[in-house]
Amino acid sequence: MSVRCARTFLALLVLATGACAFIDDAIDVIKLGKEIGEEVLNSWDLLGKPFNVSSSVEIPLMRRWERQVLSKLAEVRRAIERLELTVEKNGAIAILLAKNAGKGARLELRLHEMSDLLSRVATADRQMREYMRYQQELERSTLEDFASWCVSHEPGALPGLLERVHSLIFPPHKHLLGRGLLQLVLDDLQDHQDLCEFQLSQHQLIYDMYNTISLTEIKGYAMMQFSWMLLRIYGKGNFTQEASLTRQRYTERTAQTATAARSALFMAKRDLYRCDPAIHQEGETYAQITRLLQGYIENEVDMNTEATCRDNCAYYTLAESHDCFKDQYCSKQKRCMGRIIDCNYIDSDMWVCPASMSSHRRYEWIEYENGRTLGQVGHCRRGTTKVDSWWRWLFWHCSYCMCLCDDASFDSDRYFSLWDSTSDVRNNKVVTGIRLVKMGRVFHLQISEGTLKERGHVTPGRWVPVQKFDPNDKDIKQDVDYHTLTYEKRAIDLDELDSPTGSIMTGVRLRMLGPHLHFEIRSTPFNYTTGRLAADRSVWISNDNTDGAPEKPRKKLELYKPDIPTRYRSVSLPVDSNHDQYLEFTHSDFEADAAQSTVPFIDIQPVQPMKGASLLSGAGIIHRGVTGSGGFVAVKVLTYDYSRHVRADPPPTTFDEDGETTEFVPVVN
Repeated sequence: MSVRCARTFLALLVLATGACAFIDDAIDVIKLGKEIGEEVLNSWDLLGKPFNVSSSVEIPLMRRWERQVLSKLAEVRRAIERLELTVEKNGAIAILLAKNAGKGARLELRLHEMSDLLSRVATADRQMREYMRYQQELERSTLEDFASWCVSHEPGALPGLLERVHSLIFPPHKHLLGRGLLQLVLDDLQDHQDLCEFQLSQHQLIYDMYNTISLTEIKGYAMMQFSWMLLRIYGKGNFTQEASLTRQRYTERTAQTATAARSALFMAKRDLYRCDPAIHQEGETYAQITRLLQGYIENEVDMNTEATCRDNCAYYTLAESHDCFKDQYCSKQKRCMGRIIDCNYIDSDMWVCPASMSSHRRYEWIEYENGRTLGQVGHCRRGTTKVDSWWRWLFWHCSYCMCLCDDASFDSDRYFSLWDSTSDVRNNKVVTGIRLVKMGRVFHLQISEGTLKERGHVTPGRWVPVQKFDPNDKDIKQDVDYHTLTYEKRAIDLDELDSPTGSIMTGVRLRMLGPHLHFEIRSTPFNYTTGRLAADRSVWISNDNTDGAPEKPRKKLELYKPDIPTRYRSVSLPVDSNHDQYLEFTHSDFEADAAQSTVPFIDIQPVQPMKGASLLSGAGIIHRGVTGSGGFVAVKVLTYDYSRHVRADPPPTTFDEDGETTEFVPVVN
């Protein structure tokens, strides 16, 4: 063996055993592609001149080179596999195929074609892994044939498969072939916006598709470059120019794919919320504010201190229950100990179906003698009660009125925590999910947190425990620790809040803005490359516009004849609110529900994309509902915008240390 060959062999041995740690750190396709390009470049530099395989002296050395190249390829493969587990677990293409199944649309056909091409490349990749596993027992001709296929000009060979994948993303003749696949996906998502069942935002789905395709390109590039190396070892030629052309074409394809991805990502929505579940379960998927404003039957004789009936029901817009005249119907129901509001006369006599003692309702339904009904009339488990108005001294009619009761008693759950819910930024943790939870009689915002790593990677963590309290606890103060909903203060602002560029979300809270419950997020600057948070530069962000603003006042979202939202069964309730709106918690419709429920209900399903492994930049409070339904107040999140980080770093022509930095970007309010 020549001295030069021996030195080169030792250098390659060091490369194969020591450089794997360098690749181990790659956690996204951009960094992985760059590092694999560097490994390929170093392998080519170390190969030297092709072997003369006609000499039997060189055959053992050739086998050593072969094993070293395959060993090096195995290290590259392990780095690819680690990232592959992250990318493919979301199954972006499978999700899109499921959404478009049976439509027969152009998108579905192209998705099937893309799936088929990716499967063929994956099959070749699995074959290569088998060859690396059994390389000691393989014949040279087997590896030579596989390497030849990996660089063949045949349409069904690896280069042809990669070109066909690319043509679906970046059509060579757009005027003939139409829009690229990513744009078609974006168009379909914007027409059918709900991805809530998959817990991925539009942005995430397209980003995952980009990662899947880019990872396929990396696999193909690695197989092709190492195939040229093997063919060189086998004495089939020098292949320096061929390898250079492979690198150039890979660079062109990845740059064009990145351009298409950036364009689609820029337009894709990043918001995510939960759909209605298959079955609504109180305490599991939703919770209720109870007895805030509830339909209540009261006779006018009991709403004044003189026990007279000289006025009418409409007179009592704001009253109290002062007595129970002669133990009539008032003695058969729970008395309203708070304020009685907006009374109306419907008819003199009625049949009332009382609710069970454990229910938050007072009545299941009411049927008046004139035929009018409030609520859904049906079987009455406790039996109906006849309630009749009466005449007093022939002149005054003591009427039973239908009113609203605002009673902040122990039976009423109407409290919202004003405490901050934040991640542990000192230990580099960020918010990875949000949910509204009901603890006792108090609603809280709860977050999940994960550890931020390099290049936007998040290691899932846990749901941060809620600090439970009761409004009656010592040292717990109204409008400091909690807010009590009342007739005058029952509004909640509906906003979508996002962090400025260079920052991510590290907390949420509710505070009072006038009489409104108001949502805020905490935003913290971070370094994308290193993943480090600037903990001391966190700020709270909100939209402090009010409905009394002189220029563009916050608009009210009106609820029209709102029924109980769990009765709406046809499809999942859509988001019908917009940023810079508000709504007021109110009673359900008199006709539909006898005004027995407080609506909207509270959606308590967790919103945690990718099970806590996703980077979030913002969040919001929304309303999901339609006309005739009270709907749900729910939380939403905004996934991080990766478009500014999507680029194609070409494989280096000379070794280049990773010099990428991302400076902290100051927060701009």
